Amino acid sequence: MKRILLTLSIAAAVLLAFAACGPEEEPVDPPVDPTEEEEEIVLRLAPAHDTMFEAGGVMFEMKLVPGGTFTMGATTANGSPYYDPDADIMEQPPHTVTLDAFLMADIEVSQFLYFAVMGSNPSMVSDLALPVHNVSFTNAQRFVDSLSRLTGFRFRLPTEAEWEYAAKGGGLAAERTLFAGSDTSELVAWSQKNADGQVHQSGLLQPNALGLYDMSGNVMEWCTDWYGEYSSSPQTNPQGPAQPSNANLQKRAVRGGSFLQAPYYLRNTARQFFFGSKESQDLGFRVVISVEK
Repeated sequence: MKRILLTLSIAAAVLLAFAACGPEEEPVDPPVDPTEEEEEIVLRLAPAHDTMFEAGGVMFEMKLVPGGTFTMGATTANGSPYYDPDADIMEQPPHTVTLDAFLMADIEVSQFLYFAVMGSNPSMVSDLALPVHNVSFTNAQRFVDSLSRLTGFRFRLPTEAEWEYAAKGGGLAAERTLFAGSDTSELVAWSQKNADGQVHQSGLLQPNALGLYDMSGNVMEWCTDWYGEYSSSPQTNPQGPAQPSNANLQKRAVRGGSFLQAPYYLRNTARQFFFGSKESQDLGFRVVISVEK
């Protein structure tokens, strides 16, 4: 069972410190030398191994997902090794995807980390040990941008392909596990079956082969891709379809399912999609970072 790296007592102290701060005097900007050019911030890639990062006094862990080739999606065609009787048309056809290595956070972004980076907490159930939720795609992007500037590393949201590959174990486990780490949802996921209608602290159930917790269930997770139909052609590091020209179709991919949903939505291949402004008590995210080659 995973332990959070900083205790709630420390979190409470942090919040009290913020509350105790009185109004500050408005800072006076130093004179600008017009001959000086603004220094460009060059964000770094991460080392290619499990790595601890720190932001605003909060430590968080990123797990290496080795590069490799896998089959993305599922099919209702009998006899296929990727057969799933529950596969939706959105999950078809299965197709070959090759990905470079990357790091992925072992847990969904916590309220503690979100507050440390953004100075606010949008969650409907406020508890720093819980995953941050009620976060739109737009605000998730603002978070990764702020986290990148704060740490000097180029954080981002995962692509759909990266998310599914990691959920399936990133080459370290059989692709055909129904959920992330098991064929039994209750072992690895908080869902409608066992969550009692509540979001839970990350890391209380079993991880998958990569050491990633709650890839299935707890809160749904934003991906960077615009939603679109799959192609049957092999792909390398796919970024998803181009932005749809029709505003009514401009929705972002969401993966993993949530504590409010049936296990059907928690399957590794299951896809959902929402407008980027969507906020919900069961919608959060986790971060990834590309690694040095």
